[in-house]
Amino acid sequence: MRRWVQVLVLLFAVARLAPAQTAMTASRWVDSIFSPFSRPGTPGCAVGIVQRGEVVYARGYGDADLRLHVPNTPSTAFYLASLSKQFTAMSVVLLAQDGKLKLSDDVRRWVPEVPRLGQITLLELLQHTSGLRDYYTLLGINGWRNNELLTNREFLDLISRQKALNFTPGEEFLYSNTGYALLSIVVQRASGQTLREFAASRIFGPLGMTHTEYRDDHTRLVDNEAIGYVAQSGGYAVSIPQLDVVGDGGVYSTVEDLVRWDANLGSGKVGGRDGVKLLQTSGVLRDGTATGYALGLNVGSMNGEQTISHSGAYAGYRATYLRIPTEELSVITLCNVVAASAQLAEQVATVYLPYAFRAGDGGVAGSGPAGAIREQVPVVLGRPGLRMPGGDALKGIQVPDEQVWLEGKYYSEELELEAALRSEDGTLVLHRPTGDDLRFTRLARDYFVTADQVTLQIERDASGVVSDFLLSAGRVRKLRFVKRSGIFGAPVETR
Repeated sequence: MRRWVQVLVLLFAVARLAPAQTAMTASRWVDSIFSPFSRPGTPGCAVGIVQRGEVVYARGYGDADLRLHVPNTPSTAFYLASLSKQFTAMSVVLLAQDGKLKLSDDVRRWVPEVPRLGQITLLELLQHTSGLRDYYTLLGINGWRNNELLTNREFLDLISRQKALNFTPGEEFLYSNTGYALLSIVVQRASGQTLREFAASRIFGPLGMTHTEYRDDHTRLVDNEAIGYVAQSGGYAVSIPQLDVVGDGGVYSTVEDLVRWDANLGSGKVGGRDGVKLLQTSGVLRDGTATGYALGLNVGSMNGEQTISHSGAYAGYRATYLRIPTEELSVITLCNVVAASAQLAEQVATVYLPYAFRAGDGGVAGSGPAGAIREQVPVVLGRPGLRMPGGDALKGIQVPDEQVWLEGKYYSEELELEAALRSEDGTLVLHRPTGDDLRFTRLARDYFVTADQVTLQIERDASGVVSDFLLSAGRVRKLRFVKRSGIFGAPVETR
């Protein structure tokens, strides 16, 4: 909050300055925003600001490589995480324009490994309305760590075992990395080129983005790469992706190259006017509700003006792209440290907007693009806000001793995972082979929740005997674990 107040004070002062003085003052304020990342021996960021088609400011802060003391610059290559989705989307759009596929195609036409769970179109994958469970969350439930190696074969094996969707395709919006990872396979099978090869020849090459690429091999070297870091006691630890799966992420790029992509969203040099318009048009659910998500880009608002944006977060990297078309203003922030936030781009944009207040706002004009710019961080074990049956009214319900009848071994065919439930001092504990236990508090007879809103719902057969439980965590709903046997001295329930 204090940072936003400082921004407003500065804006009133800037308004009285001559243009040259205004530009100098604005750049100094941008420097102050990034001051926490410019101290010696710290990782940091690079920022680019485009106004009316011209780069008005570009600078790096902190180090790209702490060991070699290489500074971040606008030409440093950062991992983009979910910012990659817009390039995957454009690749699919180009193939549609080529007549190689249709956005209305069922995904199984191209990826028959996807189970028959209902018709899911490529457009629904692009707009996060497919209902497919997020693969990061599935892996997280299985004990997988963010920086572990993951291949396309392992990804497809996981998806092929799924028995249910989160919802009927087209009826809801729920961000899912699974859709975009599948789209990378669609691009390869429709074009005969890997996504890395296709994007290089059809997008990055024509736009002169010579330092941008999909890294689909975790051993592949990236020129002028920023190393990702996470703070730890006494310093920083390296945190970089080990993924061979791309589409939902995978792109490395620079501020300088993303400035060229920003120009393309206005000119349509690649994709044409219709293609870039499609990329920036919000999806609509079957009931007519706009989702606020287009094709790899969010559609939101700031200061009452429409924004086109996306953020990305993975391992030690944070990236944000924010475009305000009516103000001809774009901000790019790329960082190689977990502490960086998507709000950095919002703060920079506020400095360059020609106003700070609007009538009736009573404060900063807008609080960001309707939440759309917020980081699309892969959810591993849930996120606050999941609604529980009965809500707060169920808190504190006590069902003594019967909890012991839930104890036993349970198996998820979809994850190929055996886990165990045990009652410990009034708490229900889910033991996984990784050793990371989940501890649940009871909300109702058959509903339990952890502190970070992972939920467990018990199911019973017609006679009331516990048969299985459904686990929900963030972008995964009702993952089934079937009861196999009783353990810990408790018999399988027979009453």
